[in-house]
Amino acid sequence: MRRIILIIILNCQLSIVNWVAAQSLTPVYKEVNCGEMLYRKPATYVVDFKNNTATAFEIKSVDTGCGCAKASYTKGQIMPGASAQVTLTMDAKQLGHFDRVLRVFTDNSDTPAEVLVSGVVVTKIENYSGEYPYKMGTLLADKDAIEFDDINKGQRLSQEIHVMNPTTRNATPVLLRLPAYITTEMKPATLGPKQKGIMKVTIHSNKLRDYGLTQTTVYLARNTSDKATPEKAITISSVLLPPAMAQNDVNRPYAPRLVMSRKYIDMTPLQKKSKHKDVITLKNEGRNTLDIQKLQLFTTGVEVSLDKQKIQPGEEATLTVTCKAKELKKQRVRPRLLMITNDPNHQKVVLEIRK
Repeated sequence: MRRIILIIILNCQLSIVNWVAAQSLTPVYKEVNCGEMLYRKPATYVVDFKNNTATAFEIKSVDTGCGCAKASYTKGQIMPGASAQVTLTMDAKQLGHFDRVLRVFTDNSDTPAEVLVSGVVVTKIENYSGEYPYKMGTLLADKDAIEFDDINKGQRLSQEIHVMNPTTRNATPVLLRLPAYITTEMKPATLGPKQKGIMKVTIHSNKLRDYGLTQTTVYLARNTSDKATPEKAITISSVLLPPAMAQNDVNRPYAPRLVMSRKYIDMTPLQKKSKHKDVITLKNEGRNTLDIQKLQLFTTGVEVSLDKQKIQPGEEATLTVTCKAKELKKQRVRPRLLMITNDPNHQKVVLEIRK
């Protein structure tokens, strides 16, 4: 029995060794889309590989799949964990779509690393400036802010950012500095020159720390080694609602009831002034204490004060909002004020700032 087990273990180990040897050079992406290229205008693309083995080796040769593409590649020993590149130059002499398999041979394996290379040769490349108005580094995007409103605990919601690569080199778009409650998925993972893609942004409400407004700034980068700079910033806002209050026929008459003198903040004087103050009265017309549990702002450039957080039945509180025109002009997100209260009919109150 021991001999049989030993033979099985040895066979498994040999299979693993043979598999690793066969996979000596690993492509970072198994498919590379070169996007659009102009007819008879040679274009160059870089295909990335990595040595995921424990030994060094060299690239022996490259088969581009046709005579319309020439290749150069990393010379010398590729050390364990190191990267290598194959640079393809396409002559673009034939119009239409193309698909070909790039095969890279190394001196330690008879099995080549393979990558599917595709694209399209066109007579004219479209101008995408209207569809993608935000320039973020070398990428273009259709939005620079995302808002997730009225999220309930346990929900997982998604929105999309459309991304375009206007350059002549491949890009692998990512969002840098993501918090734990947000995940992303880019399709396709690699954007070729002039190619468009969609980044799916998902918020996981169970990972949000508190009710009310949570904001973060992420950065749309060309790849993971790119830098997070202000022109690449995307603001993500989310409003997590507190659990709904149960109100039956017995206790409903005793609930607090919020009544506001106005349901928006009037900042129209800012058109002629650099700074303006507006006052809104909050009154409790219910029969229990009204608690303004949270008072939060979506943007900077706004100052707010409330003279009373707990408002007794029949009492009033004064909400004072001051806005600065110069700072508000710089904001990506719509300026608003968020209140979370214990009024079962007004748990979430959003006051728009009209200017």
